[in-house]
Amino acid sequence: MNKTKPGYLLDKLLKTRYPLTYYLIRQQEFGRVFSTNNELFTSSESEVKLIRKQKASLCAAFDISDTKVPQVSKFYTSQNGFNSDQDYYSTHEQSSENDEEYDARPLLKTIFCYVNHAIDIRYHTYAEMTVKLKNLSSTYPTKASLVEIGTSQGGKSLWAMALSAYSASEHVLLRPEVKYIGNMHGNEVVGLEVLLYLIEYLLTSNDTQVQKLMNSTRIWIIPSMNPDGLEISQYGDCISTYGRFTLNNIDLNRNFPDYYGAKLDSPIQAQETSAIISLLANVPFVLSANYHGGAFVINTPYDRYYVGRLSTSDDDDIYQMIGHAYVNRTVLTSDGCIGDFTNTGDVTRGADWYEIVGGMQDYGYWNYGTIELTMEISCCKYPASDTLTNYWNYNRDAMIELLLQAQRGVKGLILNEYFNPIPSTQVMINNRKPVVQVTNLGEFWRVLLPGTYILKVLYRNNLVYNQTITISETSLPLNLTIIIPSSVYSVYNATATQSAAIALSPFHTILSHNASILLFSLIVSLFIRSVK
Repeated sequence: MNKTKPGYLLDKLLKTRYPLTYYLIRQQEFGRVFSTNNELFTSSESEVKLIRKQKASLCAAFDISDTKVPQVSKFYTSQNGFNSDQDYYSTHEQSSENDEEYDARPLLKTIFCYVNHAIDIRYHTYAEMTVKLKNLSSTYPTKASLVEIGTSQGGKSLWAMALSAYSASEHVLLRPEVKYIGNMHGNEVVGLEVLLYLIEYLLTSNDTQVQKLMNSTRIWIIPSMNPDGLEISQYGDCISTYGRFTLNNIDLNRNFPDYYGAKLDSPIQAQETSAIISLLANVPFVLSANYHGGAFVINTPYDRYYVGRLSTSDDDDIYQMIGHAYVNRTVLTSDGCIGDFTNTGDVTRGADWYEIVGGMQDYGYWNYGTIELTMEISCCKYPASDTLTNYWNYNRDAMIELLLQAQRGVKGLILNEYFNPIPSTQVMINNRKPVVQVTNLGEFWRVLLPGTYILKVLYRNNLVYNQTITISETSLPLNLTIIIPSSVYSVYNATATQSAAIALSPFHTILSHNASILLFSLIVSLFIRSVK
């Protein structure tokens, strides 16, 4: 009996028709990695560590109907799979004298391996993107909900994919909402592609962080905000503005109403801008990022100097932390960049880079208190297709970790003594501005770093409640239920909450006549948990 070369069984298996990449990690050689074309990728320890860092999904069984592999006389596998820091592995022996083939389906169901799901890493036209989004939403109907939030100037649907492990098509009480937008400038295409890959990855990956995100959050991804510009952009064009604007020549990132009424470049509000404004008015986003190209830098509020030459927002501590955390994972994509931002660690306040009026991030931050960032992730706007794999690999984990930041800080419910939401209510932390709007269900979320703060509740801009809160070093938010008697806020001419009209929206959960009972049940449940 002769021992075969490492990966022999895998070598034979990969001559079949399956469009996956299989990773077999052995204790002695540290790595024998094969692709579906039978090419040996690596045998180095460093490459295997990179594979582990990329967190490909665990595979424990195959559908291998009609597959024949060589006779195997001995095969064994660790029962622990790859669930710890130790590399577990599979080995086998095979008879070189008798290379007969047989049906090995029962045997192969014991194989443990890493499987890199076959994400379609290439450029997509608008039509191809639409087909892909529709296919994914129909394949994963419980986890993906495809919504047309509006149309472009040229009549193309503006697609938003809502993702979650459950109830992706509706808002769930106290589950935070987050969003990513790409391709706002039609010729900046890398953002579109990595967001399209991210949608598929979130739906197919078994990675622990992905599962944590999907179980705790609803993620909105809009791969292309400017599909008309995308369609006329030119492959390989790194620096021009061809395709940047809408069909009626509007720069979408100069088209959002200024909080203090400053004049915009165009007096016309683009249809694409209106679609996002409507979405923001109907979904209580906690955190958001907008993906661009043409530089390598994380851009934070403010995009213009609102008071004197001050560009620093009250939440600059949060922005600096999450901005640098993202950059630290993606800095290798800065190769070939001029390096304008090395003195800032590749994180800059927008106005300190160059000042604009009508930016989308400042609109969302000022009006709703959403933590908003602009991510410049490729120095070439429409780079060669063979660079897309690197852009995806460098941004993937950073994108997931950024979305998980929505779980940081404090969240909760603000209700009256009848367990009804109180309209026209806002939350302020210390004296930070902007304030956060409380939803029609009484919910609020506020991203915060560890520390001690004063949480204030405002009713029609009047202080009606405050308490000291402490945010600890944990990935779980502080969860509060605040009860404010109606006698406290009614002095400010509040209208009766029982008769408050709630606008119908495809993005919101609507309060039914049982809402008070449901909220009361939630309060009781939270109390019981706290005393156990």
